Amino acid sequence: MDWLTPEIGRVLLRGFAYTIALTAITSITSTAAGIFIGLARLSGRSSLSRAARVYIEIFRNIPALVLIIFFAFAVPNLLAPEQRRLFFFDNKLADWLTFFSGLSLPYYAVAVITALTLNTSAYLAELFRAGVGTIPRQMIDAARSLGATAGQVTRQIVLPEGIRAAYPAIATRLIHNMKNTALAAIVAVPEFFHATQTAVTRTFFALQFLLLAALIYLFLSVVFAGLLHKIELWLQPSVIRPENQQETRFVQANHV
Repeated sequence: MDWLTPEIGRVLLRGFAYTIALTAITSITSTAAGIFIGLARLSGRSSLSRAARVYIEIFRNIPALVLIIFFAFAVPNLLAPEQRRLFFFDNKLADWLTFFSGLSLPYYAVAVITALTLNTSAYLAELFRAGVGTIPRQMIDAARSLGATAGQVTRQIVLPEGIRAAYPAIATRLIHNMKNTALAAIVAVPEFFHATQTAVTRTFFALQFLLLAALIYLFLSVVFAGLLHKIELWLQPSVIRPENQQETRFVQANHV
């Protein structure tokens, strides 16, 4: 293990931490945006539904790498050089982010988060819409006949039941999003794959470090899948356990 020096180890650990941070942030933002866009797609308002459909078609069909490069390099060029420097790089917010995160150019990390959020949320919106499609229509009609408002039906039936139905597919897409964080290396965000490239450049032990990177991403995928499975179990409706069935029947009999 003479190729894994303490200095290189620190670089890899720092990249590992950035990968976890990017995964956590983009998973939260993508899920929130995907559910919102999915609800808009299901909206009875034609203009809102049409706008959501355009969003999905655009960001689902543009590769994540192209979106990352676009937001990192093309968007800043929309402004004049002085405005670009002041708005994106040389300002108090950028200085604070640099101090807090250790990133020399924090805007590129923001560009990666934006691109991955847009790409992943477009997929999640369609998955959520498909999950809502499995909800029996009678359930919604019964709620409306009992006086539930449209907002109550959305909060108490459409959202929870749609997420439960779509969750296995959503979890798979979030794991794919975690692996897409490696694309941040193209814009010099020091996540784990960028750290691996740095280690290879400094030591020329390409085979060892690339095998290590493959094992680390496999480890992250397995751990993340386990965490998402725990969330899936938490989302499932409670089940009456055998030891509680007698008590449940007693309560129901007395209630009758």
